Amino acid sequence: MYYVSRTLKVFLITAYKPIEGFLETLEEIMKMEKIMDVSNDSWQKNNEQIPLWFYQMIISMGISVCLGFLLILVGSL
Repeated sequence: MYYVSRTLKVFLITAYKPIEGFLETLEEIMKMEKIMDVSNDSWQKNNEQIPLWFYQMIISMGISVCLGFLLILVGSL
Protein backbone atom coordinates (compact mmCIF):
# COMPACT_ATOMS: atom_id res chain seq x y z
CA MET A 1 0.00 0.00 0.00
CA TYR A 2 2.82 2.38 0.85
CA TYR A 3 4.47 1.65 -2.50
CA VAL A 4 1.28 2.54 -4.39
CA SER A 5 0.72 5.80 -2.49
CA ARG A 6 4.37 6.79 -2.93
CA THR A 7 4.20 6.03 -6.66
CA LEU A 8 1.01 8.09 -7.05
CA LYS A 9 2.57 10.96 -5.13
CA VAL A 10 5.61 10.97 -7.42
CA PHE A 11 3.39 10.76 -10.50
CA LEU A 12 1.19 13.68 -9.40
CA ILE A 13 4.17 15.87 -8.55
CA THR A 14 5.77 15.05 -11.91
CA ALA A 15 2.54 15.78 -13.77
CA TYR A 16 2.05 19.06 -11.88
CA LYS A 17 5.51 20.54 -12.52
CA PRO A 18 5.11 21.50 -16.24
CA ILE A 19 1.97 23.57 -15.59
CA GLU A 20 2.99 25.04 -12.23
CA GLY A 21 3.78 28.49 -13.66
CA PHE A 22 0.50 28.56 -15.58
CA LEU A 23 -1.47 27.66 -12.44
CA GLU A 24 0.26 30.35 -10.39
CA THR A 25 -0.53 32.95 -13.05
CA LEU A 26 -4.13 31.79 -13.17
CA GLU A 27 -4.35 32.02 -9.38
CA GLU A 28 -3.16 35.64 -9.46
CA ILE A 29 -5.72 36.53 -12.12
CA MET A 30 -8.58 34.87 -10.26
CA LYS A 31 -8.13 36.50 -6.85
CA MET A 32 -11.46 36.76 -5.07
CA GLU A 33 -10.76 40.34 -3.99
CA LYS A 34 -10.75 41.39 -7.63
CA ILE A 35 -13.82 39.35 -8.50
CA MET A 36 -15.93 40.49 -5.53
CA ASP A 37 -14.80 44.14 -5.66
CA VAL A 38 -17.83 46.48 -5.88
CA SER A 39 -15.95 49.78 -5.65
CA ASN A 40 -15.90 50.19 -9.44
CA ASP A 41 -18.61 52.55 -10.78
CA SER A 42 -19.53 50.27 -13.67
CA TRP A 43 -20.06 47.29 -11.36
CA GLN A 44 -23.77 47.99 -10.92
CA LYS A 45 -24.29 48.60 -14.63
CA ASN A 46 -22.48 45.43 -15.66
CA ASN A 47 -24.29 43.22 -13.14
CA GLU A 48 -27.87 44.33 -13.72
CA GLN A 49 -28.59 41.28 -15.83
CA ILE A 50 -27.05 37.83 -15.96
CA PRO A 51 -25.32 37.24 -19.30
CA LEU A 52 -26.54 34.57 -21.69
CA TRP A 53 -23.25 32.63 -21.58
CA PHE A 54 -23.81 31.97 -17.87
CA TYR A 55 -27.14 30.26 -18.55
CA GLN A 56 -25.59 28.30 -21.41
CA MET A 57 -22.75 27.16 -19.14
CA ILE A 58 -25.13 26.01 -16.39
CA ILE A 59 -27.36 24.15 -18.86
CA SER A 60 -24.42 22.46 -20.60
CA MET A 61 -22.97 21.39 -17.24
CA GLY A 62 -26.33 19.91 -16.24
CA ILE A 63 -26.62 18.04 -19.53
CA SER A 64 -23.07 16.72 -19.14
CA VAL A 65 -23.74 15.44 -15.63
CA CYS A 66 -27.01 13.77 -16.67
CA LEU A 67 -25.36 12.20 -19.70
CA GLY A 68 -22.50 10.95 -17.52
CA PHE A 69 -24.91 9.32 -15.07
CA LEU A 70 -26.83 7.79 -17.96
CA LEU A 71 -23.64 6.34 -19.46
CA ILE A 72 -22.63 4.90 -16.08
CA LEU A 73 -26.09 3.37 -15.69
CA VAL A 74 -26.07 1.86 -19.19
CA GLY A 75 -22.51 0.58 -18.67
CA SER A 76 -23.44 -1.14 -15.43
CA LEU A 77 -26.31 -3.08 -17.03
